[in-house]
Parts: sequence; C-alpha cells; structure tokens
Amino acid sequence: MSRLTFLLIFILLMASLTGCIEETTDEVTDPVDETDPPSSDETVNGSSGSGGTIPETGNGGNSDDNSGSPVNESSGGSGSSDGGSSSDNGGSESNTNETDSDDNDETDPESGTGEGNDPGDNGGTDPESGTGGGTSTGTTECGSGDGTYSSTMIGFDITANPDFTNIGGIEIDCSSNLLYGYAWDSVTEIEHFISIDPSNGMVTSLVELAGIEYVTDNTAFSDGEYYANMRGDATDYLVHVTVSTPSLYTKTAFDFTANPELDNVGGLEYNHADGIIYAYASDDSNSGSQSGQGQQNTITYPDIYVVSINPSDAVVTQHTQIEDIEGVGAGGSAFDGSHFYLSVRNSGGGYSMTKINVQDYSMTMSTVLTSTNEDLANPSGFEINLVDGLIYGYAKDSQTNEEVFLSYDIATESVVQIGVIDGVQYVTSFSTNGGNDLYAIMAGADRVNTLVHITY
Repeated sequence: MSRLTFLLIFILLMASLTGCIEETTDEVTDPVDETDPPSSDETVNGSSGSGGTIPETGNGGNSDDNSGSPVNESSGGSGSSDGGSSSDNGGSESNTNETDSDDNDETDPESGTGEGNDPGDNGGTDPESGTGGGTSTGTTECGSGDGTYSSTMIGFDITANPDFTNIGGIEIDCSSNLLYGYAWDSVTEIEHFISIDPSNGMVTSLVELAGIEYVTDNTAFSDGEYYANMRGDATDYLVHVTVSTPSLYTKTAFDFTANPELDNVGGLEYNHADGIIYAYASDDSNSGSQSGQGQQNTITYPDIYVVSINPSDAVVTQHTQIEDIEGVGAGGSAFDGSHFYLSVRNSGGGYSMTKINVQDYSMTMSTVLTSTNEDLANPSGFEINLVDGLIYGYAKDSQTNEEVFLSYDIATESVVQIGVIDGVQYVTSFSTNGGNDLYAIMAGADRVNTLVHITY
C-alpha cells in the first residue's frame, strides 16, 4: 500500500469518526413537566417532586431525585425552580427542581407539553405594564372576594434581592396578610425562605436555608408553621420554619424505618389541631417497564400510599394504598380539617379526586372532570375553601386554549368554569387560598413568572 493511499484512508476514517461524535452529542437541558401527565417521573421544582410523586430537577439543573415541582405550560415550579404543573408524577417520584436553576418549569396550554426551562426568571417586569413588581394592583386581605370573579397579574419585586430566581412554595398567612415561600439566589447559590407582599409583589428574604440544593412544590402551612420537602447532600428533609422566628428553622431527614421500601413524599398538608402532616409516599420496588419477545412494553407504576408524618422527627407512617392509579397530580392536594384530598391519574387515563378520612384512612373516589366538561384538561392548583366546602383550581380549556378558573364539588362531581384567567399562558402547581382569594404562580407569553391573584 502506497503512502498516498494510506493517507487517504486515514483521512476518511477520521472524517467518519468526527461525524459520529457530532451526531451522538446531546445537549443537556432542564427537564420539563408536561401538563398531560407523562410518565411517573415528573420534574418539579425543588428537591423532591410535585404533582405527583417527586422526580427532582433542582434549581438550575436536572436531577433524577425526587424533589421539586412540575410546571405546565398552562401549568409550572421553583426550586428553586418555580413551576408546577398539572401533570402527574406517574408514580412515585415527585418533581423537583434544583435550587441552582434559573428556570421555572412551565408548560404551554396550547401545546399541552412542558417547556419548562425557558421561562424563568421570577423578576418583575415593567411596572408600567401592570405586571411589573412594585405596582399596587393586588390586595393583602384574605377573604376580600365578594363573589365577583377577577384575576390580576402582579410582578415579583426583587429589588432588595436582584439575584433571586425560581420563587415557589407559596402559602398564604391570613394573620399577617403575607405569602411565604422560597427563592434561589443564583449568585451565592443559597436557598432563601422568603415573604411576599401580595399587594405589590415585594419579595423579602427572611433566612438562608443552608445546605439545601433542591426544593419541591410540596409545602404545607397552618397557624404560622411552614413545612416543605427539600433536599441537600442526597438526603430528603422535612424543613420546618416558624414564621415568627425563621432563623430557628430545622431540617429533619424523613425517617422511613418502619417502611424502608417507601420514598418520595409528596402532597403535604398540615393538620395543626392534631400536630400531624398528611402526605403520600411511593413504593418503587415493583415499578418499571417490561417487555417480552414480540410484545409491547408494559409499564408497572409505583404503589402509592397515604402516609402521616410526625413534624417533630419526620417519622413516616404508612396507611392505606391508593389502588388502580398511575400517579398523583401536581398541585393536587387539599385538607379540610377532617379529610385529606389527592388528585390522582387513573389507570387507563382520566383524573379522580381521592377523599381520605384521616380518622380511619378510608377513602372514596370521584371524577375530577366530568363528561360535561370534556374540553377541560390538566387540572391543577387545587385548594379547598373552608367556608363553602368547594375545591378551587385551574385547568386548560383545550378548545379556546385558555387557562380557566374552576370550582369542583366532590359530593356531586360537578365542575363549574368560573372565568378565564386573563393574560396567562403558563401555570405552575404553586397555589394557595385564603377566604375567597386564591394566589398562584403563572406566566404570560413572555414566560416571566408572576403572582396571579384571583378573587371569586
């Protein structure tokens, strides 16, 4: 073989190898949660997932852990990635966003799929536009609604902390007329516990949460006590903040000693009267995808159990299994003092609301969206109004491509579409309700997360 021939062959081989390398290179992007529940793993903001069981995608990064909260376009999370979504975590993983992420996962109602990493900054937009931080367009009163529906978008004002991103985990405190939640400092890479003034979107840091790398949309609040599922150093923690003394916060690793097969705690609801947290957890030991020769893949979803958690030591106690479901919906939990509610995705499709009696953990199921509302999809943001006993939330109208506010009567399985949430194109599973006032994190076409105040 001549030297010229060898040289030509060598050049051709190198060109071939170079082409292979280019073709197999994948870009790394943050996970996005689809509004129509995809698989069991959904990305949520935070260290453990939301809306379902808990895969994580932390603030600023992707993660396979459970922690965080999903976001849907016309659904979103924080984690510090803000966003939640109406999608389910088909099983045991709750969505999570890493705290170092700048994006808020959201999904587009028009596409039905999550585009979660784009939108992102929870910074205020132009005050003159009516959506920017600092504009006094909201109200600080709980229960200010008079039966007349309205929705207002209020930009987050991060003037005091311009490096804050991924605001999430919001809970309303009617005694102080403030919202509490968390935010990620993208420069110092530290998670903060924050307050938000709903009248103008002003965000204030109350304490740094040392050692937290991921957050979820799994939070609970009552009588000044804030709880969240967060992660640091590969450990899932129950983080507890007393809002009157935030510097004394604690983080306690979830204790699964009695049921070591469980993981991925989600759907936190706090019963202050009994000093107990209700939630769900999953057993992933039998989940996965299987296929045989000439057969289609068969997916086995994780088993989901209702659990209770002792707030003082984070000991998890297993109770009833929720059978024949594929996952728990993002933003799909509520508590009325005697019953714990979870929105679940049924085996074979569709959503149901599980009503669990917290005295004996017996449960009943009812459909979330009835045939008369077949145009509505991806319900999320469920919050119960203790005055009228109805559950409120939002969903996408697949015909008009609009996000709508709705009420749900469990007893009659009646869904009422109350009104269109003006200007909203993306939503998260972050919501909270006080009286006839519901607050949620949503975004318009610019994908900038804002605080949406709904009165009804």
